[in-house]
Order: sequence, then structure tokens, then C-alpha cells
Amino acid sequence: MAFGDNIVALGGISLLEAYLLQRTVFANETFCTVCWWAFGSNFAILTLYSIIIWPFFLNPLRHLPTIPGLMNGSKIIFDSPRGRLPLIWMKTVPNDGLIHLRGHIYRSFLIPTNHRALLDIMSTNTYDFEKPPRPRDFLARILGYGLILSEGAAHKKQRKALTPAFNIKNIRAMYTLMWDKTNQCLQEMEKELKENPMEGTDPADGVGKLEMGVWGSRLTLDIIGPVAMGRDFRSLQNSENKVAESFLRILEPTREKMAFLAMNFVLPQWLAQRVPWRLNKVVADETGFLRDLCNDIVREKRECLESSKASAQDLEADILGTMMLGGDFSDTELVDQMLTFLAAGHETTASALTWACYLLTLYPDVQQRLRDEIRQKIPSAETEITYADLESLPLLNGVCQEVLRLYPTVPATVRESIRDTTVAGKRVPKGTTLILCPYAINRAPIFWGDNAEEFVPERWIDTDKNGNLVPNNNGGASTNFAQITFLHGPRACIGKDFARAELRCAVAGVVGRFAFEMQDPNQEIHIAGAVTTKPVEGMNLAMRRVEGW
Repeated sequence: MAFGDNIVALGGISLLEAYLLQRTVFANETFCTVCWWAFGSNFAILTLYSIIIWPFFLNPLRHLPTIPGLMNGSKIIFDSPRGRLPLIWMKTVPNDGLIHLRGHIYRSFLIPTNHRALLDIMSTNTYDFEKPPRPRDFLARILGYGLILSEGAAHKKQRKALTPAFNIKNIRAMYTLMWDKTNQCLQEMEKELKENPMEGTDPADGVGKLEMGVWGSRLTLDIIGPVAMGRDFRSLQNSENKVAESFLRILEPTREKMAFLAMNFVLPQWLAQRVPWRLNKVVADETGFLRDLCNDIVREKRECLESSKASAQDLEADILGTMMLGGDFSDTELVDQMLTFLAAGHETTASALTWACYLLTLYPDVQQRLRDEIRQKIPSAETEITYADLESLPLLNGVCQEVLRLYPTVPATVRESIRDTTVAGKRVPKGTTLILCPYAINRAPIFWGDNAEEFVPERWIDTDKNGNLVPNNNGGASTNFAQITFLHGPRACIGKDFARAELRCAVAGVVGRFAFEMQDPNQEIHIAGAVTTKPVEGMNLAMRRVEGW
């Protein structure tokens, strides 16, 4: 067979086809090579830009005091207690209101440290900052898009509608309910102490044991239920209350939950919820139950309103009724608000009560002086009280304020600038993450002096011109921004006065009735919690009723 026939015997492929095949293969190899070189070059340029050019030559924050190395989000999330590292940085890094942390892929993190920076973020330019989308979307699974997680115009609308329910007159009217629930709590606690005597003690001493965190949660849940939605959950009388159990399963402080939180802060929710992790099912099941419960309550109240069986005065008896009368909220929005108030409204004070008991075990002299002060003013737990009875007690207020200062329920939170803005006179570009750290600010020597981390209730007590001890509201600090447990400005916690009143009642009742210490005096307590701060080991107390009250 001649070559001129352009036939290759092997396989029957023509020379033309072989030539074209060779060119195609060569072209494909060249194309792949070019693609790989382009990818490698772009990756190298991006890496160079991210690691050297942007942070050291272009970033407008590059001149700020900077923590060496790259910022690792897990350093803050898994910090124990959360806020410990920012407090160390505030003490050791000279700064003028902002500390800069370099993040991955040319992201920047800022920690505000002084009055001016905190004022700009929480008051002056507050709507220049929002919660980052991923943490916000995750928390919405638990809280709904209520007042805490709403932003911009939606937040302004919700805040305006809810503010009347939390004015000081309404808060003070709630003391009767709070005190009644506290008295019920004391009775139920006493039953448990009798059923669980402390090993190694004389039975005649009447010393029993209980875990204070559980009782704090049950008490505050039974207070916020009637206040928020007119529903008494009676968790104090029912240890297997499903509502209390749901919040416990979601918020119990475990390291697994911290890792779960970190994953949800990094991944978008559409992906995070598909990760085969058992906690995804736990959160879905428990929040599903709570949302169904709130839906039922909203529907019942809506039917009551439409059938005119309830007067305006009846509806205004709780927050849900007040919002319904306003007529500006859909049922879905009402459910979100109820989820927010259920979670935030009881968890804050339950945590604070737990830490109050812990501190009073460390300072038994303060515990005794506080008991004497309470009993001198209030003859017994069954005595009817007014707001003035508790708000006028200097040591009670000093103890409660120190607890809220040293153990803020939410030790750290984040904001992201949604536009170019300024903080403490420095330009902050859009997309910068700011870490607001109540744990660190509340313990900072710049605000509180050399004893900033010590439990000193007396810092909240003044002497009037007649020599009488009276409470003060600043703790001796030069600015209100020295304590940001409830934040400040338009985004401050709307229920802060409610929480303080609730804590006064709870602490007065527990300390007035019982003397207590740790079951194990040598037990080391660790602060943790995925959203709020709790003792990992629980607050296991040995308690004894002190007769005469």
C-alpha cells in the first residue's frame, strides 16, 4: 500500500487525522500548562497582596497598635474565659482606643478599648455597624429575628414599639410578680435540700445540696413567661418542664457546643445545617418545639383579641398583648420577638444569679453582711415589698452591680462596619470586624483602677450628707461605658432594668433565706458557654436555711 494513499495500516487512521490529533493533543497540553501557570501566578499575586501589600502598605488601619501574627477566630471563641486575651492585650499593648488584629485574606479585626471608641460604636455611629451575617443567621435559629438580631429600619421600628413596655414605671410594677416567684422558688429549693442532705454533715444541721444554675433558670423562666406572653410555665413546680429542658439542651456549656458555634460562625447556614453533626438535630428539635409553642400562644392571643373577649387593659398586661394592640407586627414577627424574650429574658438573670452565689461563697463576710441588711429591711420572704425596699439597699445593689460587671452574660460580641466610618478619630473601612468585649472592658484598669478584677461591692456605695450609705450607679468609674454588660445607646439591651430588678429579688430571697458554700471548696470553676457564660462544672452548693426569715 503506497504512502500516497494517505493511509496508515495500523488502525486505519489517515495521516491527516493523525496530524490533526497530534496538534489537538499538543494544543490541549499547552492550554493546560497556560491555565496552571495563570492559576499559580494569580495565587502568588493574591498571597503577596494579602500577606504583604495590603496589610503593610495599603490598609488604613496598619498604623494602629497591632497584635503580632494573624488573628485566629478560635482564639477568641475558645478563650477561657472568653475575653481573657482581649483583657491581656488592653493591659499590655499601648493604644489610643483601638487595637488592631490582622485576619486572614486581608481582613482586619479591631478591639475598642476606651470611652471614645465605645461611644462611637454604640452611640454616635451605631447604625454604621451590624452583626456579621453568619453569626446573625445562626443565632436566629435560636432567637428568631427579634429585637436583638434585627438591623437598621427594622430595629428602629421594633425598638419604638417595645420601649413603652420597659419604662421604669412598668418595671417597678413587676416587683410583686418577681418577689412572689422568688418566694415560690425558695419553697421548692427547701424541699430539694431536705431530699438531698449533704454527706458528712450532721442531719440536725439541715444542710442539703443543689445545683444553683438549674434553679436560677427555672425561676427566671417563670418570671419572663407571664411578663412576655402571659403564660406561666410553672417550671418551679415541675422539674421536667419541657421549656426549661429545651433551653438547657441548647445552652449548656460544653466544649462541643463551642466547636459547633465556631463552625456556624464560619460556614453559611445552608451548609452548616447540612453537616452531619448531632447538635444540628438538637438545635433543630428544641428550637422547633419552642417556635411551635410561641406560635400557639400568639394564635390563642390573636383569637382572643379578634373575638373581643379581652379588653385593652388585659392585653397590655404583657409584652405580646402590647405589640398586638399596636398592630404593626405579623404573627411571624411576634413569634420571633417571643423567642427573643424567652431566651434573653431568662438566661441573663439566671446566669447572673449563679455567679452571684459563687462570689458570695468566696466572700462569706459579704454574704453575712448582705443577709443582715436584707433581714433588717424585709421581715420575711412572705412580706410584701415595693421597688423602693430593694432599690434602696446599698449592699444588695453593690453586690448585684459587681456580679454584672465581673460576669457579663455575653462576654464578647462582634460587629461589622457596613460602610466606611470613623472610630476614635480613625478611619474604619467597610467590612472591618469589631470585637466588643464586655468581659475585658468591665475589668479594665483604665476604668476601674488597680482592683479592677476584684469583687468590691463597696465601689457602688456612697455616703450622703447625713452619713447614710446609699447606692450609686457608676461604681466610681468616670464613664458609663466602663461597664458594657448591657451595651449602651440605641442597641442597648431594652430589658436591662428588668434584669436588674429580677436579680435584686432573686439575690435578696436566696441570701435572706439560706447560708451557702461550695459543696467542694477545692473545686475549680471554669467559665464557658456557647452563647452565654456558665460554670462548666455547674454551681453545686451546700445550703442551710437560716431560721428567723
